[in-house]
Amino acid sequence: MKQFVNISLLVASAFIGQYAHALPDDINKPLEIQADEASFNQNTGEAIYKGNVFVKQGTIEIQAQYLKVSTNVNTRKFSSLEATGKPAKFSQQIDWSGNIVISKGNKINYLTTESKLEIIGDGYLSRMQNSITADYILYMINDGTFSAEKKDSGRVNMTLQPQAPEAKK
Repeated sequence: MKQFVNISLLVASAFIGQYAHALPDDINKPLEIQADEASFNQNTGEAIYKGNVFVKQGTIEIQAQYLKVSTNVNTRKFSSLEATGKPAKFSQQIDWSGNIVISKGNKINYLTTESKLEIIGDGYLSRMQNSITADYILYMINDGTFSAEKKDSGRVNMTLQPQAPEAKK
């Protein structure tokens, strides 16, 4: 059964990944954050935001109740954003046609230096009308691949849309 799930994930990754690649300049845009409360520790490079948190960086948007932003104190670049909520939400435009990846979960870890998104607890990811739900989803933003696990009872669920036939010439 596990082999079937692995093969299904491989097929789904290939299908979803064909439309991959986030917009390249999102990571170079300023990080704009709104929240009810904020604190920053200059020595550790860690900032904490609480209450109705909204983040925008290029086409990336994050909504949460709590957000921890970690910054490399030497380079002053953002290394990770950890968002929690019921649910926390992450979205990003993935191509110039306006297609968007949407995800939500109890906790979302966005590892900016690795272009990796971890969705933990009641995870959901939707991309190009394809979707997946699982307790844990690891999504690689740059190539559009993912892996998913159901950590408690239940199963990983995927909905894949058929590929449109190519126009005959």
